[in-house]
Amino acid sequence: MRFAATSDRRFYDRYFFTGHQCSPDLFFMIGVGAYPNLGVIDAFGSVALGSKQYTTRGSRELGTDRMDMSAIGPFHVEVIEGLKRLRIWCEEQPGQAVHFDLEWNASVPAFEEPPILQRVMGRVMEQATRLIQTGTWSGYIVCEGQRVDLDPDTSWGARDRSWGVRSIGLEREPKGIQQAKGAGKARTSLWIWSPMQFADQTIHFSIAEYANGKREIETVRRMAAFPADGSSASEEEYLDGAEHDLRFDPATRELLEDSSISFLEPDGTRRHVRLTPLRRAYLRAGTGYGGPDTWRHGKYMGENWVDSVSYDLTDEQLTAQIGPTHVLCRMDMDDGRVGYGTFETQVYGAYPRYGFDA
Repeated sequence: MRFAATSDRRFYDRYFFTGHQCSPDLFFMIGVGAYPNLGVIDAFGSVALGSKQYTTRGSRELGTDRMDMSAIGPFHVEVIEGLKRLRIWCEEQPGQAVHFDLEWNASVPAFEEPPILQRVMGRVMEQATRLIQTGTWSGYIVCEGQRVDLDPDTSWGARDRSWGVRSIGLEREPKGIQQAKGAGKARTSLWIWSPMQFADQTIHFSIAEYANGKREIETVRRMAAFPADGSSASEEEYLDGAEHDLRFDPATRELLEDSSISFLEPDGTRRHVRLTPLRRAYLRAGTGYGGPDTWRHGKYMGENWVDSVSYDLTDEQLTAQIGPTHVLCRMDMDDGRVGYGTFETQVYGAYPRYGFDA
């Protein structure tokens, strides 16, 4: 595909993967993004292991074919079977913190989130389409010489593929739009996004809520796992009644134990899921999403650029700068099912229900 549907400089097309071993030992994130109106494609792999988070990232000129996702520095993506199997690998290079060779196998069919559209004074601030899918990992990851092998029976994760227009951190909005944003619609105060993966199903739970309790987004969808005989999976279910009962550290706003979410089954039964945080991966740990690092998604870094950084996760002053976090949780459903997955949550500004006044 040579052309995007818009000439907006902020147009993007991105993969985002997470993975873990259903335990606190390892939590990783991989991203690959193309920015055709900037002429850039970039990628990162970030691994929380032990007391550190290691990140390798690469960037190159996009060229004329944005579907070519090979040789982004050391990173490569190969689609083996559409919407089911992908290979993602990062070649070993001298001085590089992370390298890996992984295969992703989908556990459930991909499903689409509700479309996102936000405008300020008529200008599109964000317009995106995103599909979500859970699956398993096989292969290996190496961090500073320490190798971790991934078994698909215990190495789970999620991925999304999104495209559209959104801020990519390269340039500020014009003054008139900045002023309008400040005086315009308030930002939602609570964000929850979680693909909850169980052996036989995945439940995607998402809420964007204002401080007064009104919601801009409320989504609960259940997708059955692919049958073992290779037949087609059943249709996704749309569920109602999304609720949350969360606990946060008052200083850091990090998710704590004794948190839970709930939703309604089709027969009206309220289903509860208890959340136990196992491990955190910091979204701004050199991955291009902001923070103290100067690299950003879509930033021109030359014809071919590779770099690595690492972060000491015992340094609380540092971790305060590289949040928000993706929290790997054990998820205990009250029907006996045990699952795992990323629970992405953030409280912005005042949210009185959980004790935050500003």
